Amino acid sequence: MKNKYLRYTLIALLIIAAVVVYTQIRKKSSRPEWRTDKPSMGTIREVVTATGSINPFELVEVGTEVSGRIDKIYKDFNDRVRKGELLAKLDTEILSTNLESARLEVNKARLALNKARLDFENYQGLAAKGYAPQYDLQQAEFTFRQAEQTFNNANLALQRAEKNLRNASITSPIDGVIVSREVAAGQTVAASMSSPTLFTIANNLDQMQITANVDEADIGRIKEGMPVEFSVDAYAGEQFMGFVKQIRLKSTTEQNVVSYSVIIDADNPGHKLLPGMTTNVTIITQSKENVLRIPETASRFSPSKEVWELFGLKWEDGMVNEARKQAMEKLMSSIKPPRDKRPDAGPAGKPDRTDKAKAAPSGGMEPGRSGGRPGPFGGGFSGRPAPFGGGSGGISMIWVLKDKTPQLIAVRTGVSDGAFVEVLSELDPKLEIITGVNYKDPSQAPVNSAIQGRPGMGPRF
Repeated sequence: MKNKYLRYTLIALLIIAAVVVYTQIRKKSSRPEWRTDKPSMGTIREVVTATGSINPFELVEVGTEVSGRIDKIYKDFNDRVRKGELLAKLDTEILSTNLESARLEVNKARLALNKARLDFENYQGLAAKGYAPQYDLQQAEFTFRQAEQTFNNANLALQRAEKNLRNASITSPIDGVIVSREVAAGQTVAASMSSPTLFTIANNLDQMQITANVDEADIGRIKEGMPVEFSVDAYAGEQFMGFVKQIRLKSTTEQNVVSYSVIIDADNPGHKLLPGMTTNVTIITQSKENVLRIPETASRFSPSKEVWELFGLKWEDGMVNEARKQAMEKLMSSIKPPRDKRPDAGPAGKPDRTDKAKAAPSGGMEPGRSGGRPGPFGGGFSGRPAPFGGGSGGISMIWVLKDKTPQLIAVRTGVSDGAFVEVLSELDPKLEIITGVNYKDPSQAPVNSAIQGRPGMGPRF
């Protein structure tokens, strides 16, 4: 009986041991892994993206000052024209009749003027001898001056009729290419309140201009002369180059979004770029070659308590804040000179009252002390002070693996292109930088995006 109970006990212990071993193996096999990357050397570009449309440098709309029927069209779409070359001609029958009538009016006014001049001269002679009253002399002079004015008006009408006849021949005002033809032979055009457009001519298709609409949040980063890359849907995968020529002051507002027009000059090799094409514009505001960089996700990663414990690590309240404080103090001590060599040191080594303000980043926060809004762990840095030495960077907290244990370090950062961020601090090229977590068991992944442990939630300031 005793051996029987002993056998059952051993069997139970073996089952328990097997369950424990199986549980541990399963737990270990389903444990997530750190997603890591290493520092690399490469190019980082800071850019502003926008959309725009292509237009020629100069686009002239050719119209007509006179009304009439289009008698003949001499030029068509895409034809090259020279300045003064005939494009079209209106029917001149009515215009020629008007010109002949104006000439007859001039002759009639000339005869009336000659008669009035003769009468005026005769009355002058008679009045000098006392044979004509002064009133008749004044009336003769008035008639002469009136005939003179009528003659001048007739001459102006003649000039107008001649000009209208000349305007019946539509000529090109510039050298260029006809982009659009709006009329056809036999069509009647009426130049009453405004001149109708007959042709649209582009002066030069070798050079084009892009009008890009840039959001007000990005316009301050754009300067004249900056290089530009752009693409068009007609040539997918091909990049065209240009540069910023002008930033126009007039703003436009659409659905409460304020934007400004940026004019970009670009070459047009092979005349591939056509007027009216939509472009995807990339304005390069900063570019640095062969710089030390890390993934942008590394600067945004920060683990949560849940993630920490999934790796079997011990979580303590306040440890992240303490790690941040130590990382900041270590970084600050590495970028500022010793206390006794700084020009702001007080006499006899006494601390200067401005030391804390000068030691802190330009955002006004001391290392290790929270400022502004609380961070995701109830303290630490949540703002982003101006970087050391200018630029668009600052200081980032990144998690690295040392002896398979995550540690927090602070690094100075510079230009970022959204995928990579420049590192101004010294980093070991073999350093394993944590960028996220790979979950083998999908049920372990956090559902709420507010839970730390995946990219996008860590502090960068």
